[in-house]
Amino acid sequence: MASTNVRNDVIAQDAPERKKRKRAAIVRFGLVGAALVGIGAAATSAAWTDDAWFSATATAATIELEGSLDTTPRTWDVADDEVGALEIPAEAFADLVPGEVREYIVHVQNAGSVDITVAAPVWTPSTTDADLFAAPAPVTVTLSQTAPFTLEPGDSGDVTVTMTAPSWTNAEDEYQGASGSGTIRFTGTVGS
Repeated sequence: MASTNVRNDVIAQDAPERKKRKRAAIVRFGLVGAALVGIGAAATSAAWTDDAWFSATATAATIELEGSLDTTPRTWDVADDEVGALEIPAEAFADLVPGEVREYIVHVQNAGSVDITVAAPVWTPSTTDADLFAAPAPVTVTLSQTAPFTLEPGDSGDVTVTMTAPSWTNAEDEYQGASGSGTIRFTGTVGS
């Protein structure tokens, strides 16, 4: 009987060994399978590739409307506000007499990098020195450009400023020696 017990012990010890070997075989087969799947995936994903790359640089346009009072050659000035306004020579419109009409040409230029739309210029009499432009019989100021116009970069345009004195009579002698001033504004726009 003793041999039966030994056999049971050997059989009992062989069962855990077999389970270990069986597990090891399963793990080995699993690893081999995973390796084959990885190799297969690598084999099927092999391809040639090529790229197309782009780069870009952007800049904003420049906008600059300049003015000149000169005939030829012209000297262009930046007159971006009323304080820096170009002054039409005083003698151009000095000593107006009844019924007289005088003209002076001013020039604007697009010194920017893109087309510019210039609104019709606007004459505004001074609020502090406007006796000559006040009712009942004021001097009138008209500008030859009455609609917007476009200037390409480097192009210039001329606008005639016309001052017309009414046919004053002795009844309007308050205009003798009167003075007045005002501004002409050009506004250039780019974009919407």
